Amino acid sequence: MPPSPFAFLIPCLLPFRPTVCPQCIRFSQQQQQQQQPRRRIGNTAQKILNIEKPNPESYTPKPLSRPIGVPYPPKPGEHSGIDSRTWREKRDDIFNYDKHLIRREQLTKEAAKPYFQDWSRTNYHRGKTFIAPSRIFRAEKSLYFPNMVGATLASPKTLSDTTPVLRDRISIVGVYSGHWAELQTHDFVKEQSHPELAELIAHDERQGGPLQRLELNVEDNSMKAWIVRMFMRGIKKERREQDWGRYFLVSRGVTDEMREAMAIVNSKAGYVYLVDWLCRIRWAGSANAQAGEKEALVMGAKRLLEAWKREKEASTKGMVGGGRKAVATSSDRR
Repeated sequence: MPPSPFAFLIPCLLPFRPTVCPQCIRFSQQQQQQQQPRRRIGNTAQKILNIEKPNPESYTPKPLSRPIGVPYPPKPGEHSGIDSRTWREKRDDIFNYDKHLIRREQLTKEAAKPYFQDWSRTNYHRGKTFIAPSRIFRAEKSLYFPNMVGATLASPKTLSDTTPVLRDRISIVGVYSGHWAELQTHDFVKEQSHPELAELIAHDERQGGPLQRLELNVEDNSMKAWIVRMFMRGIKKERREQDWGRYFLVSRGVTDEMREAMAIVNSKAGYVYLVDWLCRIRWAGSANAQAGEKEALVMGAKRLLEAWKREKEASTKGMVGGGRKAVATSSDRR
């Protein structure tokens, strides 16, 4: 039998397989997303501060009446800004229509935001977006401080997580971007402007207590972050050696959702957070300190110190009691 004239097309057609319906692919992806729900932070700042599109001329700072932060406990390695997806995961994300819609919404918000919006808002109330609460938030209602990754003065060539530094300590965290915002955070914590807090930190440090200060310099611009790295030697001279590991230069990983959750409405202003030993935000302040805000920060730190001591005493008593019960049961068995 003579060969078919189309025999040369058979090797080309063998690798092909029947295609799957695109609707079936989308349905399977939706089923996977329902099984593994994505953790969304949400627009916390708009809900707490009751602002949709604040007009700087008519907006007046209001007291912070609800807890702020992310709803899940932080873990080391989160929000590092490093894409750890495999090639297959990247390929699947390219053909995921729902993720394209989420990314499109993010790009639309970024494009709609004016470039000098935050700078223009600093002309009114010196960039202050809310008034600090007079009392700390309740422990069971508080939200968490997100993990951030950056270079420290102690190890500028390697990246470190903030969560191990915050855990099991009571921390006063200053978050800023730029020298002007740094001076605003110093208004809350520096010895010249707030000697009572500096004395409390020094006294607790002499006794080996958990109270500490952290600085997070968030620079999204890679050029500004490079300039800060160039001057890190001068920054070291301005701080004690034991504080080098508590200064972080964060250049990536801080998303707009994290800023909204932490009520960072104006990125050019400074923010101060009182974080407990479980990485929960118990108090927050913005921009320059007003009357009563410094006293509220000191009172909140003292209350957290008392709660930390009570918890440590209860845990030690529980360990001693558990050891005595174990010895008693072992002796009874004998």
